[in-house]
Amino acid sequence: MGTHSRHGLLQIADLLEADGEDFTKRLFARLFVRYPDVRDMFPASMKQHRDILLEILLHALRALPTTESHEALIEFVAQLGRDHRKFGVVQLHYDAIRTTLYDEIVYTCGADQLDEDDLALIDQTTHMLTGIMRGAAESDPTPARRSARVVEVLRPSRDLTIVRLVAGESMIFRAGQYVETQIPQLPRYWRTYSIAMPPNTQGHLEFHIRSVPNGWVSRIIHQETQPGDIWEFGQIHGQMRVDGSRPVTMVAGGTGLAPMKSILMQMSIEADNPLVHLIVGARSPGALYDAEALGAIASTNPWLRVTQVTDERRDPWWMDDPAPPHRALSLRHGTVVDAINGLDLQGQQVLISGPPAMVTAAVEAAQRAGANPQRILHDPLRH
Repeated sequence: MGTHSRHGLLQIADLLEADGEDFTKRLFARLFVRYPDVRDMFPASMKQHRDILLEILLHALRALPTTESHEALIEFVAQLGRDHRKFGVVQLHYDAIRTTLYDEIVYTCGADQLDEDDLALIDQTTHMLTGIMRGAAESDPTPARRSARVVEVLRPSRDLTIVRLVAGESMIFRAGQYVETQIPQLPRYWRTYSIAMPPNTQGHLEFHIRSVPNGWVSRIIHQETQPGDIWEFGQIHGQMRVDGSRPVTMVAGGTGLAPMKSILMQMSIEADNPLVHLIVGARSPGALYDAEALGAIASTNPWLRVTQVTDERRDPWWMDDPAPPHRALSLRHGTVVDAINGLDLQGQQVLISGPPAMVTAAVEAAQRAGANPQRILHDPLRH
């Protein structure tokens, strides 16, 4: 290949992407044949892990040639190392993945097409990536895992579950963040869920989880979670927060209300807050599941204004005992994007949470309404 420079990493990335699925299948097959014990760290279905690994690898290979992106890349890879502690990864495993990754990249690029400089480039890159991960993991003083016991399960509708837990020791997090979560029914399957309340000394936690057609983890949570279950937690993530004194517009769709509720509960404890307008959307009035709590927060905090938005004016005939929207809160019909249109968001901070398609549309609407893109915050989109 004759790359002879860091720009050769872009050529390698193109070759790996072209071979995408087969590359990751061979990589893990090679890893498990060489190191059978590693297989037990992963769930039965490997597709999500293969997709994530390829995405991470391509991102790293394409970011390395650009000097300006190195700081962000290093932090990104370091966070992966901290995240992987929950799997029980130790030095031996990093050595295993490094050598396996090197061999599979060489195979995919064509060993007979690579010269000594190419091989050195691949070797240096795999050493660097795994070295950053290992260093970050070993230097992190926080627990790799935490656990909490389910104490209450509420199912206000046929597709929504509210799970309340008590942790063995208080978890350190910030209102609005989300956490890697594993349920006992599905060991080794990790999903991220927003924490719907601020941190407290009693270790209380709450999650709002919507059961979606293709989300079999959320479906099992809805069907099988019960008091006494022990949930495991890994790393805590998220940058969504209210920062400074400028006015804030929050946009929440469905269970995207969870991080917003956490932030609002934290703000209600504090004495001095900026003006906040929360736009909370649902498909129908009965799906505005936490309206009573929002009404209670708004009634005692004059800085908060809440607008409820529903796509439909009436609940579907099959909805079981739909709860009416809170009468003290504003209610309009349309989408949350309709509610954003016409607002003047210049100089405001905008927080958005909800289904990926809604977040994307809301970000675009907020920018049209004058919001500075750098002041629009949302969690990474998880399709």
